[in-house]
Amino acid sequence: MRKSIVIIFLLLITSGIVPAEIPDGTIALDCPDAPRAKFQFHFTRELITLADTTAPFDRVTDLYIHTYHYDADIFDKFVRYYDETLKVENWRCLHEDSGVRLYVLELPSAQSSQSNKAILGVFAVVQSASDMHLLNIVGNIPPHQIRQLLANLGQVGIEVPALKSLDAQIFQKFETPPEPIRLPTLFRTVDDLPHFFSIGFSKKEAPSQFGLAFSRSHNESLHGHWTYYGHPIERIDIRSEKKNSIAQVSQALQKGSADIQEVLNNLPSPNTSEYKQKLIVRAWERSATIIVGNIPDQKNEPSMLAKQFRTEAGAPIHEIRIQGYQETHPDDVRKALEKGPEEIKKALIALPGEMSGLEAVHFQIEEEGARRTAIVTIVETPLPSRFYFHSAPWAGFNRVTGWELGARADSGFRKQKSSNRSYDLSAPREFRGDDLSKFFGRVGYGFGNKQFYYRVGGKAAWGEPDAWHLGLTTQLHRTTSAIAPDLFPFYDDTGMTILRVLGVPDHRNYYLREGIEVALQWRPIRQRHSFKLSLLAESQESLQKSTDWHFFNWRSKSKARENPVVTPGRMQTALFKYDYSTRHDFLGWHNTFLAEYSSTALGSEFDFTRYQLHLRYAHPFGKHQVRTRAVGSFSTAPLPVQRQFIIGGPGILNGYPLYAFAGDRGFLFNIEYFYHLPQLFRWKLFIWETNIIDLSDPNIFSVFFFDMGQAWNMSDESYIFEPKINAGIGLQFGDGDLILRFNVSKAFESDQGIRFNTMWFYSF
Repeated sequence: MRKSIVIIFLLLITSGIVPAEIPDGTIALDCPDAPRAKFQFHFTRELITLADTTAPFDRVTDLYIHTYHYDADIFDKFVRYYDETLKVENWRCLHEDSGVRLYVLELPSAQSSQSNKAILGVFAVVQSASDMHLLNIVGNIPPHQIRQLLANLGQVGIEVPALKSLDAQIFQKFETPPEPIRLPTLFRTVDDLPHFFSIGFSKKEAPSQFGLAFSRSHNESLHGHWTYYGHPIERIDIRSEKKNSIAQVSQALQKGSADIQEVLNNLPSPNTSEYKQKLIVRAWERSATIIVGNIPDQKNEPSMLAKQFRTEAGAPIHEIRIQGYQETHPDDVRKALEKGPEEIKKALIALPGEMSGLEAVHFQIEEEGARRTAIVTIVETPLPSRFYFHSAPWAGFNRVTGWELGARADSGFRKQKSSNRSYDLSAPREFRGDDLSKFFGRVGYGFGNKQFYYRVGGKAAWGEPDAWHLGLTTQLHRTTSAIAPDLFPFYDDTGMTILRVLGVPDHRNYYLREGIEVALQWRPIRQRHSFKLSLLAESQESLQKSTDWHFFNWRSKSKARENPVVTPGRMQTALFKYDYSTRHDFLGWHNTFLAEYSSTALGSEFDFTRYQLHLRYAHPFGKHQVRTRAVGSFSTAPLPVQRQFIIGGPGILNGYPLYAFAGDRGFLFNIEYFYHLPQLFRWKLFIWETNIIDLSDPNIFSVFFFDMGQAWNMSDESYIFEPKINAGIGLQFGDGDLILRFNVSKAFESDQGIRFNTMWFYSF
């Protein structure tokens, strides 16, 4: 008897120290007499990981979905059954209306603290116009991520629109407001920006004599109660060039979420490269500024850095003001600061070591009420002289010249507050030293055809880099030139050199030019327009292929394509060219009109006038794109080969051989639709512990294209409209300067077979 009592006592003690079982968020979808589901699936952790591993899906272990044909009686039956079942299991009804019942299971308070609160399960009964859904999500999910989880179910292939549109206030019933995050420090410039930076808008603030304005902004101020990551905001200033945009933002702020960033994330934005959203938060004033649209930044307007800086004592720095720069770009200062330590003193001391051209950095902290501002003065290393001389080696390679080795140089005088950027790869190509008067030259020797090549001259420049530019260039040259270069505007010769060395086929045909050229170029404000008038007097000759070599063809057993002959002779022409471009990241307009006149009366051996209109437009649709091109060419007389309209080959007429058709007149039309393929994988490459390359969202496109063109000669007895047409599909990797594209195309002619080609550049 005594022994039995001891055993019972030990069992009671043991049962008392066994930890309470953590409830499970799984609900059996077993409603009696339920109809057969037309779709049901169980997403395991492994399947969820394949689709998405970011928050909040990284905290989900199982996801169950059952879909039924819509029936009001079934919805009411499911609601009654699961409401009773869930209440027994201590689930909480978070929301109920005529179409949605939403329940959550919270981690019991005895097993949680303020820092580890979690939702163990989510259950929803949802009816739509044609379907009825049962949804059960199981995991360990932070409460503040529940709304995000339901709104982004599409990332794992589940579309339930009613769950996306749930009011944010529903989820505030049980969420604990997070601690306010540390707000980023504001960054502001004090002085006028260097000339090479202000390329977009005139500094002249006087009104136009004609009463015209290039940009105009509207403003509105709202007063109320909002937050920005937990920080209270009581006044919001909205700025845009369109009143309806301000009304849209104002309405979203008054009816949407209380969090400003969430409101901005949900705003629809047009698919234009110039549209922007900018937010400036002044926490010490409890105010914020929202800028939307295509308007330029105001002078010395602040922006938010990527982090918050602090003093040695840990007090936050609300704003950093930069002054004293002349040659230094403020954006370079910003990037260096964001890479440095958060302590402002250490970050500023490190600047001269991180940036060239800085001698020292001085700063002081000013306090005004609740605001703490760091005034930073940059001391630049003085330039020894305004005169500069830059030189660099140069190398080229093609099947005509073989290896061409040489050097290039330019020299001149810097402007008072603008450094020369001829070889600065961080500056846009069209502005690298383009505003300077200078002498330039390049000389090289082609080891394949054993000939010297050169280009020497000078340029006189006038104007304001941020308003207008006028340049007069004179040059003597003996150089190779490509036939029909406008058909491959992004076929960069420098970048293609490496590919040609590696054996990638060269699409260009070449000829020799030797003579003189005088050109006058003008770019007005905003630099979207460009006008060029040039006079050319030179001899032109054919060039023959001199080598079959490339890196993988040491013994030249495989043969490169022959270089076709041109019409030799003395050519003297006057050429007018107009360009209009809004291109940014290869999107927008780029239109060109040119007219070239050559006459035997001027000493030329050729007598013709030719005109060409080249229209190109690329427009985004979300992540998709449509690209179009239309070219028309006309001449008044037969043209030499090197001036003919030539079509055929990759990027032009994909279903035909390269340069298959040529003539004195012609037209070309291309249209391509780029369909952005969904994310298929999430890969990241690491070196040591630093994330070097993120391949989590590669830009891969399916390209559907249609090409049509025709070329004919004046000598033809009569013109017959018989264009060459092809269509095809391609696969493109990348959408920037470096792309790789594979095409499969078929011409609309029975004697033309299926053609495969590869492209590594945009053709238009």
